[in-house]
Amino acid sequence: MRILPVLLTVAVLTLAACGGSSTPAPTPTPAAAAPSAQQVVAATLNVVMHDIYFGDDNNNIANPPIWRVPAGAEVTINLENQGGLDHNWAIIKKDVELPIPFMPDQNADLILWEGGVLAAGGKDTEVFTAPDVLGEYIVICTVAGHYPAMQGRLVVE
Repeated sequence: MRILPVLLTVAVLTLAACGGSSTPAPTPTPAAAAPSAQQVVAATLNVVMHDIYFGDDNNNIANPPIWRVPAGAEVTINLENQGGLDHNWAIIKKDVELPIPFMPDQNADLILWEGGVLAAGGKDTEVFTAPDVLGEYIVICTVAGHYPAMQGRLVVE
């Protein structure tokens, strides 16, 4: 019968040892701060152009390529024209309905930003600032007759 008090004492001491801790709880680390005005948020896009589509799928109407950039980021765009025709890459202003056919001279006011026309086989690198307004922007080749076949989407996050 003396075993029962000994077992109870051991159990109480074991529970007391397990329940307490002299080690303080870990302090949570703060979330990463948003970039300050002096920090530069940057992105790089690689764009391959073919006759007459962007990217790997020759059906840009049904399956447009999508490029993603942070809002307001400095974007470096590497353009490569693997086609036999001249091409460019242009961002259309948000929520604009594009006319078909797109005529570069008559519809220039719809363009938010565009790179220069790149000759067949050419490569170029350009830099632009991504829009500050979040959302999806239509990207087209503004060479006459290339839109709507040659299009994509720029998603600003």
